[in-house]
Amino acid sequence: MAQRTVTVTTELPVELWQFAIDVSKLVEPARVEYLNRKLAGDDENSIVRELQPKYGINKRQVNAIRSEVRGAISCAKESRKLHINTLELQIKSTKGWLKTAAKSLAKLPDAVGLQHGQHLRVQKRFAIHHKKRRLHLLEKKLEHLKSKPLRVSLGNKGTQYLTIGTTKESFGNHIAQYDGGTIKFRVPYALEAKYGKAISSPLRFEHEQGRRWINDAIQANRALSYHIYCKGFRWFIACWISVPEPPSQSLPRQYGCIGIDINPGVIGWAYVDSDGNLKRHGQFKLNLHSRRRGQIEAVLHDVTRRIVTIAKSLSCPVVIEALDFTAKRSQLRERGRKYARMLSGFAYSKFAKFLDQKCQLAGIELISVKPAYSSTIGLVKFMRQYGLSSDTAAAIVLARRAMRLSERIPDHNAYPSVKAGKHVWSAWNALNNTLKSLPRHQHFTRPNRSLEATPVCGSQDGLAGKRNRTSRRGETPQRNRKAAVSDTCLDVHGFIQLRIGFN
Repeated sequence: MAQRTVTVTTELPVELWQFAIDVSKLVEPARVEYLNRKLAGDDENSIVRELQPKYGINKRQVNAIRSEVRGAISCAKESRKLHINTLELQIKSTKGWLKTAAKSLAKLPDAVGLQHGQHLRVQKRFAIHHKKRRLHLLEKKLEHLKSKPLRVSLGNKGTQYLTIGTTKESFGNHIAQYDGGTIKFRVPYALEAKYGKAISSPLRFEHEQGRRWINDAIQANRALSYHIYCKGFRWFIACWISVPEPPSQSLPRQYGCIGIDINPGVIGWAYVDSDGNLKRHGQFKLNLHSRRRGQIEAVLHDVTRRIVTIAKSLSCPVVIEALDFTAKRSQLRERGRKYARMLSGFAYSKFAKFLDQKCQLAGIELISVKPAYSSTIGLVKFMRQYGLSSDTAAAIVLARRAMRLSERIPDHNAYPSVKAGKHVWSAWNALNNTLKSLPRHQHFTRPNRSLEATPVCGSQDGLAGKRNRTSRRGETPQRNRKAAVSDTCLDVHGFIQLRIGFN
């Protein structure tokens, strides 16, 4: 059965705070020495044997330090890899900006106006000069990052203590044992003179579901790991448990899906049935501008909860787009303030994290699909057909994509313009390049139809017999007389001729 790891946290009893402080200070130099020797390439078994008598701790406590150090090294390597990738993208973006700026500087005429008291050429040269300085700085940082040794952080000194659980021990852990009402710690050898061999205290986890998970793990003899840490001058204990996945509440994806299209200001959703037809849709408005982190998280929690509630009522999976803004975030300096403000306030990763957590708890399947051309396909195929906004139309595309339904481009002639061997996205790519040059509001107009009113009247009383003159304020100009029929002409002849022309 599939399992997942959950964390249940509560405050450590006050009578155990001093014990937690002493143990954290005891294992801190052992953690640092283990890390340094591990990075130096020493054998781990010899490190474990030598640290036990040196710091007065047993083998299981050293094994907990080993697991913690391994995790810290793995995180440091991944962070370094991401940092190098970010610097490379920033260098690429800066070089592209310099290339474009050099071309624009060459096109500037010699005689140009002043802006903010400076010549435009002077401003452009000044910007290019400082951008070259930034490029040099980024290249030096990248060179230094690739050559310097790996730097690993173990957190604040003397503020945490870790115990690793195992299924072979009673209550799932040898160092810390919790029976549902009392927590008991085995004291390290170096502190037995002060606390004895064991110390215990009543403990109750406030989270009701967490208590059920812990009790089930104790009954099933599963491993329970504990992390004791200090935060805000208070000590807490976190229990890590592996729990089975809840029973699935969603039907297979071929019976229907809910697509979610995420935008900085609005989240559109659409439910399609087994045939790919729209059945329900809606929007969630987001206003995350100038909000604190807690306020943003509260809004995202509320939206994700409502999405999961809708999915449970329809018994269907949820589909989101797999977005990665690493490359775009590295171009914030070159794209302008407005774009940087929009992208910085776009909390996609946090939204996806909250949605994944709630889907796991509810037993709803969460599907990630590629976002390529979803907005363009929704704009062309579904927005006008169903009378939807662009975000809701894109949500239909994502849901249909998860169901592996057709994404053919609409036929406009008998001859196919795309080769049969090419992917359908090649046609959407060509269409997307064409639509990029059009403002969004032009997609809502009807350029193929125009209404024109032509007055039918004589030259003696009609408009055609009047001499051209400049119109005064409040009057209709001469060039628009076809669209504005005078009351005199209507009174004399009593009718007009409407002409509808198709381009």
